[in-house]
Amino acid sequence: MQDALKGITILEVGVMTPGKYCGFLMTGWGATSIRIEREGFPDHITNEDLLLNRGKQSIVLNLRDEADRTTFLNLAREADVLIESYRPGVTTRLGIDYDTIQAINPGIIYCSLSGFGQSGDEAQRAAYDLIFQAESGLLHSLNANSPEPAGPQTYLTDSTTGVMTAFAISAALQGRTQNGGVGRHIDLSMQESVFSLLAVSHGTMREDVAISGMEAEARSKRAVFNVYSAGDGRSIVLTALSETSARALFRYFDREELWQQGTLRQGEEKLWQQGTLRQGEEELWQQGTLRQGEEELWQQGTLRQGEEELWQQGTLRQGEEELRQQGTLRQGEEELWQQGT
Repeated sequence: MQDALKGITILEVGVMTPGKYCGFLMTGWGATSIRIEREGFPDHITNEDLLLNRGKQSIVLNLRDEADRTTFLNLAREADVLIESYRPGVTTRLGIDYDTIQAINPGIIYCSLSGFGQSGDEAQRAAYDLIFQAESGLLHSLNANSPEPAGPQTYLTDSTTGVMTAFAISAALQGRTQNGGVGRHIDLSMQESVFSLLAVSHGTMREDVAISGMEAEARSKRAVFNVYSAGDGRSIVLTALSETSARALFRYFDREELWQQGTLRQGEEKLWQQGTLRQGEEELWQQGTLRQGEEELWQQGTLRQGEEELWQQGTLRQGEEELRQQGTLRQGEEELWQQGT
């Protein structure tokens, strides 16, 4: 992929994080990206700038200055792609809108990135990552099993929009090769980009009821598909939805006959969610221990003599070397960790 876009020139003007990320991705595929910077802005270099602008060229232009605007138009005349992230209407006032650029470069792929699209009642709203995560329902989905919603620790809307923009532009470039070299205008919003993330879990409506969202919520609360607190204060994730994985997990606790009950949705028979083993034994899942007197398995990654290896840890009987780090079994045995058995 490093040379897939070799020979393609991109102009980035007025772009924020999504546009920068798009340019970052496309330069990684071989394109040449030229950033149009404003004098004195930003007033400092951020870590984001260092990462997302690496490998790009840049030039400082004041687009309200006639000479600088002429320089910009000369660059646009030779470019394949122009990405702009101004609020709707700004490019028209600056004289660099799609119609102006298309008149001097009919093959231009002109991408307008905005929060809510180029038209409509919300077109002029401020666009911040957290707004879209909240309004789309993504924030709720990510915190579905938490009593209180928590702010995200990553700019998921920004990054998603950047990927969607790179995808749309790449498709438009391919389309240009099939329609005689004619370009097009892409109107892409952050709102629709983040909504697209929910398609696989919330995309089905039946009689005005979001069926698929309900299914995803139920799946996220299954005992074998959830997040739990371990005895050492850390958290552990289970994703044992298949029969093979669920059987291996319950075999670890000597209760393989319960594997089907562990895959039930919330509201059905509730056994594995209780985190207990056979009567009289201590609670193992949260404690991270086996029967009284045995060594702790989760942290040490060992089994008592005669027991089967663990699906989670990828380790064998006590005294053997730790396999999760070394990725090997004792001589003659098959490698289990990488094969998921």
